[in-house]
Amino acid sequence: MTRTSVRAVLLSLLALAALVVAGCGSDDDKGGSTAAGAESTAAATTADGGSDLSGVKLRVGTQKDGIRAVLQKSGQLDDLPYEIEWSTFVAGPPLVEAAGADRIDIAWVGCAPPIFGAAAGAAFNVIAAVKERDSQENRILVPQDSDIASIADLKGKKIAVPRGTSGHAFVLNALKSEGLGTDDVEFAFLAPPDALAAYQSGSVDAISIWDPFATQALETLDAREIVAGQPYEQGLGFEIASTKALEDPAKVAAIQDYLRRLQAAWAWAGENPDEWAAAWTADSGLPIEVTRVAALRKASDIVPLDDEIVDSQQRLADLFLEEGELTRRVVFTDIVNDSVYSK
Repeated sequence: MTRTSVRAVLLSLLALAALVVAGCGSDDDKGGSTAAGAESTAAATTADGGSDLSGVKLRVGTQKDGIRAVLQKSGQLDDLPYEIEWSTFVAGPPLVEAAGADRIDIAWVGCAPPIFGAAAGAAFNVIAAVKERDSQENRILVPQDSDIASIADLKGKKIAVPRGTSGHAFVLNALKSEGLGTDDVEFAFLAPPDALAAYQSGSVDAISIWDPFATQALETLDAREIVAGQPYEQGLGFEIASTKALEDPAKVAAIQDYLRRLQAAWAWAGENPDEWAAAWTADSGLPIEVTRVAALRKASDIVPLDDEIVDSQQRLADLFLEEGELTRRVVFTDIVNDSVYSK
């Protein structure tokens, strides 16, 4: 059964929305979006009964996540039956905003951005889940000489984290495990590059961040990890698509093909992490010592949405509400469309 959002009016995604820098196909790490409007691509039929995708332009949003690099290096972009237009963004919340505004068709984001997007009424759907094989995405890091040694030690401390991201979800879950909440710490809500800069300058006591940024801090900023991964997260992310794209049969067919190619590319990366790392560095400018480690940690699989995944997201949405990070309750099933991807 397909469940779609009942609202189609895009609201701002609060602080991180301003980070998106317009520019079709930009690779600027401060964010970017495509200005091209969606073109109607009514599905034609080929002689063998398949969809003719030759007129489709699939607008794919990415972060510094190695997606384009792994697709290219694995050969999955060879002989595409459609065109891909790439846009790079600084984090998940601006990607959700861009999908809701019909500036991109599909993107991979963490566990929290869809929840904040739903709270803002963005016109998008969650169409598949992404599970990192090590069930670990985020880390809470402190300087080597910090007296912080545990989650409990974060009480009264200042923590840098990008708002509405998986890092935000991770630190809330970690604090909750020690009976702590948002009133017990001070959050500095900063985009990933700014969060790293604040950490490096010593203006914050800790940072909650995902890879490759966490690895970057560990490898180049002399950071120390106090907690990572389970049980405070499951390494869960999502493929999202704009509502507008899902109304176009040809776009849906292209999205389905793209997801199959991405799954195949990740399977290849599991066997060739060093090759992915080199391509990731070439594509993103991240140091090879960062991508070499991140490539091992980011091995993932695209999986269909199921009740367990949806229920875990509902619990997370309710936690954000309880902690005062949302102004209204999000019903996660309202943004789920489970008809697009099956395995």
